[in-house]
Amino acid sequence: MKTSKKILIFAGGILLLIGIAVFFGQKNYFQKPDAETAEFHSRYGFTLQYPKDWIIDDSQKDAPAEFIREPNGRAFYSMQAHTDPRVTDPKELKKVYRDIEDSFKNDARYLVEESGWEYEEKNTADNSYFAAGSYTENGENWQFKEITVFSKSGNVLVLRGMSLKDYANEYEPIIDKIFASVVPTDKKASTQIAPKITQEEALAKIKNLPEVQEFMRLLFPKQAEFEVEDWDTDWAVHVFELVVGENSVHRATFNWYRVDKQTGVVEKEF
Repeated sequence: MKTSKKILIFAGGILLLIGIAVFFGQKNYFQKPDAETAEFHSRYGFTLQYPKDWIIDDSQKDAPAEFIREPNGRAFYSMQAHTDPRVTDPKELKKVYRDIEDSFKNDARYLVEESGWEYEEKNTADNSYFAAGSYTENGENWQFKEITVFSKSGNVLVLRGMSLKDYANEYEPIIDKIFASVVPTDKKASTQIAPKITQEEALAKIKNLPEVQEFMRLLFPKQAEFEVEDWDTDWAVHVFELVVGENSVHRATFNWYRVDKQTGVVEKEF
């Protein structure tokens, strides 16, 4: 499974939830739909290629997920998304990552043969976890491969491919191709709702916070500095001062603030 792991870690490394979105750069092994393949548009903001005779199941009867199933029940590919607010809290991040590792270790149905993190330090909310091995339930033995993608917005995307163990040699290469075919529906806008709060309004909110006003007052006659970044569902406002040394200039952070693009709610990073 080493080759498969290489493909999936690569795919996991370029996938990133943004509301939900996906980084660019992976090779699309299907290239484009043809007589044998079709294109699926996920509600989670990406498209992928799959064998045309596989069956789309978006009923959510079995789970709150999208499925693409091999018609004889020998394999399937699933896509599921949820939010975990703990991902946005640096103090909780390691626990979140430990939980996903433990979810495999503590479940007797799984035998994990390979696993790994995109960023082993686990100090970034933008990270992905790969696991592969065997899974047993109701007397059936499966081979599975799964990528869980975390985003600093708190969104979590789980992509999973499974095939019955007796048919793994036939269907694992197909599942690898499905993983590798994932591309964003749109580079950015397609998965995002138009913000109600503009970047300028977010900046104004932060500048008017009493603690920021006090920071600005204490810095005078120096000026406080502000930068606004687009963090998916939030505007991120960096408040800092420029500290000039003899041979260098660096930024001394006062705080980071997140402003929800839809509600305008403000949260401090620390």
